[in-house]
Amino acid sequence: MIGYVCKYTPVEMLESMGAEMVRIEPEVTDFDLADAALHPNLCSYAKAVLEDFAQKDYDGIVLTTCCDSVRRLYDVLHSRYPDKFIYLLDFPRMANDFSASLFEAQIKKLAESYQNFSANKFNADIFRKKMPGCHGKINVNRGINNSGRPSVIIAGARCDRPFLDIVQESGAYILSDITCTGLERKFSTTDMPENSGQLLRSYAGQLLCQVPCMRMTDLSRRKKLWQQLTQKADGIIYHTVKFCDNYSFEYAAIRRKAGIPVLKVETDTTPQCEGQLRTRIEAFLESLRANKKHQGESTDKSSENNKRNKIYVLGIDSGSTSTNAVIIDGEKHIIADDTIPTGAKVSESAEKIRSKVTSKAGLAEKDITMTVTTGYGRVSIPFADRNVTEISCHGKGAQYFNPNVRTILDIGGQDSKAIRLNGKGEVADFVMNDKCAAGTGRFLEAMARTLELDVSELGPVSMKSTKAVAISSMCTVFAESEVISLIAQNKEKADIVHGIHNAIAGKAFSLLSRVEPQPEYMMTGGVAHNAGVVKAVEEKLGAKLFICHKPEIVGAVGAALAGLEEVLSG
Repeated sequence: MIGYVCKYTPVEMLESMGAEMVRIEPEVTDFDLADAALHPNLCSYAKAVLEDFAQKDYDGIVLTTCCDSVRRLYDVLHSRYPDKFIYLLDFPRMANDFSASLFEAQIKKLAESYQNFSANKFNADIFRKKMPGCHGKINVNRGINNSGRPSVIIAGARCDRPFLDIVQESGAYILSDITCTGLERKFSTTDMPENSGQLLRSYAGQLLCQVPCMRMTDLSRRKKLWQQLTQKADGIIYHTVKFCDNYSFEYAAIRRKAGIPVLKVETDTTPQCEGQLRTRIEAFLESLRANKKHQGESTDKSSENNKRNKIYVLGIDSGSTSTNAVIIDGEKHIIADDTIPTGAKVSESAEKIRSKVTSKAGLAEKDITMTVTTGYGRVSIPFADRNVTEISCHGKGAQYFNPNVRTILDIGGQDSKAIRLNGKGEVADFVMNDKCAAGTGRFLEAMARTLELDVSELGPVSMKSTKAVAISSMCTVFAESEVISLIAQNKEKADIVHGIHNAIAGKAFSLLSRVEPQPEYMMTGGVAHNAGVVKAVEEKLGAKLFICHKPEIVGAVGAALAGLEEVLSG
């Protein structure tokens, strides 16, 4: 079994020589081996390939000179596995006759090397049979979307099957996958010469003439393809991996010129970030649906008013720290709300808060017209009629409390979000922090424990600060060590807490800057009760933050509003 990673790999030629070719799609849980063998700034895909190769029974691997990360991967594999077929194929950056001639020579060297390794020779007849032929132009579209789902283009760096599954399970119709792993591998067999001596020359030319990846010099065909596809799609999900510079450059250009919404998603081939990844994709698709609905909506106001009688919608925001619930009526009045700790089991917390909030409202559970859930635990609540991402819900909730809000900062228990709304109150852009919990509620809880304070005391204590103390690390572990060191230096608690709040504000400001923030600003989530954090963020922004009376229920209010919209439209 010979693994390969690049679409420019001459797979069919090696198969004609008896090789079992397998495109490596690594699914790893850690990078223990790779972190020890490779530089930390190399892309996670190269690291994952190393882990995958070490774990599975490969006879060899064919890599290409597609990037420096893969070159370094080759160095490590070649050193560690001297008895296996480890080959680095050099290929040109252009697609012309001269480049085809050069690439033909490189392919022949590969064939010779594999023959020496396996004792199998190139067979032209078998090669022709292996060629995936096509007739005419290759169509990158997957057909007309009759599903009613938002049509999206998957673009950027290679992506694996689980990623595509998440996109489809989240409710998207994939119009086209133009990543290097998504485009069909087909060749014009009619252009293949009968003369065996010219066969590999034609093959090399056709390999180079695929839709170019970002490594290639001439990207005109790629740009033309973009122009065609963006006219048919509702949005673009642009996938990349950390430290992949080529595709980061393309993303910046596409975002400026596409004319349709673009979501950038960065993964590392591990399953750890699946929950947040699913949330981001679902939120993006919700915004696309809202755009489509707004374009074609026409509302019968009299019919809608009749429906509002005796409607009660329950919104539950199941977060990592707390579970919040709100009941609104058909006129969007908040009838009751409540908050409890989430606890060890999401479903039990949801059951408990449903009972509490319906009792507060003087209702029975049967009186609830619809229940909509949001937050990290939204899919684990069995009695929910619908679940919506917290991105959309915070947007709706913010608009409910202040229609002038255009930018939202939500600092929750384990993540932070920056959301920009358009003039209609719809989500125009959003970003979430990475897998690290730095600057979130959990971070503040850890700092409070170290300082022997209750988390509710942090805000008032920080207001007593008289001297600036810098906290340089936002990692919870390192920051805790830094705080302990400051305590040992006999620094005042108020100054330390103020330094912590300034560090959080700096991270929040960085997050907000990525969505091109516009006034008015609002802060949501339980951390908005911390006056010290609010003040520090306002100083960074140079603007006031709107804080509603219960910022922790904004997401639950948004969930209830989403449910009310569905009830009235149905």
